[in-house]
Amino acid sequence: MIRWRGYLEIILSRYAKKPVEKDVRYLLWMTLYQVGFMKKAHYHVVKEAVEYARNEKGKFVAGFVNAVLRRFVSDREDRSLSSAGAVRHAFPKWLVDRWTLRFGASETDGLLELLNREPEFALRVHTLRLTVDRALEALTDGGLEVRRGRLSPSALTVDRLAPVLASSLFREGLVSVQGEASQLAGMAVAAAGGTTILDACTGSATKTKQVREMCPQARVISMDNKMKRLLLSSLGDHIVCADALAPPFRAGYFDTILVDAPCSSLGIVRKHPEIKWRRSEEDISRFAAMQLSLLRSLWDLVRPGGHVVYSVCSFEPEETTDVIRNLAKDKNFVLENPLPFLFNKDCFLSLPHETALDGFFIARIRKL
Repeated sequence: MIRWRGYLEIILSRYAKKPVEKDVRYLLWMTLYQVGFMKKAHYHVVKEAVEYARNEKGKFVAGFVNAVLRRFVSDREDRSLSSAGAVRHAFPKWLVDRWTLRFGASETDGLLELLNREPEFALRVHTLRLTVDRALEALTDGGLEVRRGRLSPSALTVDRLAPVLASSLFREGLVSVQGEASQLAGMAVAAAGGTTILDACTGSATKTKQVREMCPQARVISMDNKMKRLLLSSLGDHIVCADALAPPFRAGYFDTILVDAPCSSLGIVRKHPEIKWRRSEEDISRFAAMQLSLLRSLWDLVRPGGHVVYSVCSFEPEETTDVIRNLAKDKNFVLENPLPFLFNKDCFLSLPHETALDGFFIARIRKL
């Protein structure tokens, strides 16, 4: 329902000219969603909503709820309610305007349509212990619809997640839940190599675990500014609770640093639709400034000739190419092809409507 909040607000505004109490508004949103998107018999849904309103709020509110819902059903059935524009704007206006200016109206429609679909569930196979073919076969035998990833050779996509979480493959650590675009960042770190690697913004440690699996001979250190997150990650060893803006390591200590930086997260709106309502356009610039500060603060920890892999789950220019361009103003480096399947590219940018993956950016920076 959160995904379609903008649509529901537009519909409700057509029938309610005065402010509606929060709990009544949520009841109407929930019922409008069930009628409009879940293909439930409207008379049952409306009846339940009206009865609930009568029991909780009284006869007057129940009458109001009944009137709004029945007008919506009537307009929907005689097709006088055109939803195309509302569906297209089930995003904040500032974001639709921003993407329209960047991509054009038609391409933005395609982007919005994709981001409003139910998300896919991606898995990463621990390929040192199990082949992708065997994992695919086992999951298929378990009744799941499974297909290979689009870009990551270790990725599989499944139609349902609950059976995976209950499977022996997951319990034994042979597969992990990880977005395919996210897997590419770990691949970029593994390609950079080195014997001492830092994950500077560990978070949930998904990428740390991937890098440890892909680089078993390396010492992979995980740093986060919240000890609770580090303890919940079940990493066990080589964890450091510290702020990446004031890192407690000596200069030149690391061969490779992964900076999976905090960002607007607009690239994962399909999985987390609440993000589009929580963000403002000013947040993008704020995150961009933080990302640049993180890269600068960690820069001296990388040895000459070593690498920084910078990644964000965003495809906004300020947080991606602009950050790299601004870093080049006072740091000497070259951009290297971050992923083996790219040709003549110095970074990876995933636009969801082109890749059908999360919006994502990866740059592999070699320090001179």
